[in-house]
Amino acid sequence: MNFTKTPHHAISEYNLAAPLIPKGTERFEDSDLDSDFFEELTNTGIRLNDRQTQAVRHTAGPLLTIAGAGSGKTSVLTARTAYLMTVKGIDPSNILLITFTRKASEEMRHRISALPGVEPTQANRLTAGTFHSIFLKLLRSLGYNQKILNSERHKQIIMKSILKKINSTQSSLPEIMLSSISSCKVKMIAPEDLPEEKETEELRKAYQEYETWKSSNGYMDFDDILVFTYQEFYNNPHLLEKMQKRFQYVLVDEFQDTNPIQYELIKSIAAPENHLFVVGDDDQVIYSFNGANSSIILEFDKTYSDAMVVTLDTNYRSTPDIVGLGNHVIKHNEYRRSKWMNATDKEGCKPSYIRPATTEDEATVVLEHIRKQPREWNEIVILTRTYTNARAIFEQLVEQDIPFNAHGMKQVFYEQTIIKGMLDHLRLAYEHENLDATAAILPSLFINQEAGMRHIEMENFVGPVDFPLRHLTSWKTIRPFQQKAIEKRISLIKEAKRLQPQNAIQLLREDYMKHLDNANDETITVHKTTLKEMMDELEFSSSRFETLPEFLGYVDRIINRFNEHKKKPYTKNALSLLSIHQAKGLEFPAVYLIGASETILPHVSALTSMKDKEASQKQLYLKNPSADLEEERRLCYVAITRAKEELYISSPEKHLGKQTPVSRFLTEAFKKKKPISDYQVKAWVCSGEFCKGWMKINGEQPDEKLCPLCKKPMIISQKAILKR
Repeated sequence: MNFTKTPHHAISEYNLAAPLIPKGTERFEDSDLDSDFFEELTNTGIRLNDRQTQAVRHTAGPLLTIAGAGSGKTSVLTARTAYLMTVKGIDPSNILLITFTRKASEEMRHRISALPGVEPTQANRLTAGTFHSIFLKLLRSLGYNQKILNSERHKQIIMKSILKKINSTQSSLPEIMLSSISSCKVKMIAPEDLPEEKETEELRKAYQEYETWKSSNGYMDFDDILVFTYQEFYNNPHLLEKMQKRFQYVLVDEFQDTNPIQYELIKSIAAPENHLFVVGDDDQVIYSFNGANSSIILEFDKTYSDAMVVTLDTNYRSTPDIVGLGNHVIKHNEYRRSKWMNATDKEGCKPSYIRPATTEDEATVVLEHIRKQPREWNEIVILTRTYTNARAIFEQLVEQDIPFNAHGMKQVFYEQTIIKGMLDHLRLAYEHENLDATAAILPSLFINQEAGMRHIEMENFVGPVDFPLRHLTSWKTIRPFQQKAIEKRISLIKEAKRLQPQNAIQLLREDYMKHLDNANDETITVHKTTLKEMMDELEFSSSRFETLPEFLGYVDRIINRFNEHKKKPYTKNALSLLSIHQAKGLEFPAVYLIGASETILPHVSALTSMKDKEASQKQLYLKNPSADLEEERRLCYVAITRAKEELYISSPEKHLGKQTPVSRFLTEAFKKKKPISDYQVKAWVCSGEFCKGWMKINGEQPDEKLCPLCKKPMIISQKAILKR
């Protein structure tokens, strides 16, 4: 099977390559005031184009720099910081540089110290760091001495206890409740601010109990760092004024990832002079699950009406064909700033496409192709949409002993909690007396693991039975419904023994996962979709095996081999296996994007109805009903633009046993628009920049009208109607 130059079922092959920047236009004209600085900058290897230079030179008032993929935003950010210190004579202690990772802030400081006219001592006096590191330092200076609750496992244990205390129907899903609470905090919603409705009752109670627990035990979590700082600024104007006087110039990297509370903190510090420089790309907003809101970067110049907007639209990273494909993918998003990325005459190959039969075949074909590549392992990355989607290729990397780094993948797919629980049911089918497996399945029976196992082990010591789980039916604390559930589960496990692995999983999964059935919160619903996908993937993986021992033996072998892989000395020359989210901000000579099929990318969760969105998100969805789908398209765009020279895209025909079309993001890119004829009608058209609301005018109309979607004023205009 070979890669081709067009996706399967694409309309036709035609040139998608991005336009090249005209020769001679990539340089700016020096001014007398700062020519020395830019000349020395060029001598260090940093050659800024006109727009980059414009962003560096603008130092008074707010500036939004829209930095397309590969457009040199880091060079602009560091050069502008150096420009402030050397050309404008700004004291480094008056500059605040905010990044989204500690590694990025360290790299920025190092690069700034190497720029013309910057002394190492100046770079050291610069305040550069993440939101959390900067504001934690401030809180410590104000006497906040709480310990940081940074262990996810610790937080889940606390929340699980809280959910049991309030008799929550979601007691088995503490991580989802924590996610919902975090979402409230970044939107500055306190427990008492939640509506007193049935849908939010459990969230409000759990939220309040969580805050009480932390306060009583001397803890704060990462969200609290921002919340407490926001509260201090609100309640202590003198403190805020001191911060404003100190940090006269505020620079923010990766601005598209900003959430509401971070934005409020930025605006507060930058006021009243508003020497605020923010840089980011609205086409790379992919962290909405962490509170990032695309409307923040899209409407920055509405918040600051005097803001200058500079668009960096030349991609220096990728070949014209890769840049062009990215352009043709992302142009189909409507809720974005219109831009078309140019390219340089960088040499490389056209993007290539393949259509393997299944995800297992995909892993085989991709790794065979990679082995033939005349590249070092560390020049190659495999990108996936989800952890589940990476299962097949992850296992083949382990089996083939290929050196690879799976950042963030600290365990095999089969060790995930939900998957391990099902596998333990299968183990019990052949080893009824396996106490480790018995303990693992108790939570799905709504039984306290520690207390339940204490009873089982004690009873089994006195009177051993073939199936120790059965001891629970005589436990005095067991209620009638629990007793029936235990007996049913034992019956199912025994029946599973005679089935093939896939059929055994199908038999057990409904009863095993019924503790999720009461979920109605949107966050929980999305989580349920993910868990269902994981169970579907387990079924698909097991379908290759005839017997349970054969399948379980394979699982154990993969786990053991990966544990051996982790013990090997770290090597820089290793292939990278990353999710698209993890790859953001990185670049590689060769990129393999796998799973570019419907229900994988775009993910199935983005293809469901928007009607159940939580109230706090509805405003965004009124503006853009396709918000989830557009974020998936941005993920595809981010994946494409990680490639410098070579890009290979795979779209499996079947996913989890079901036929899956090639991702719409690819087929749309290759679809030439047909000429259309239309006619104009008189209509009310929303004045909002990103709102698509309009209404045809018939008969007499009022003098004023508000848009039913975004509530902004509408104006009388013309609207094109397609002829059918």
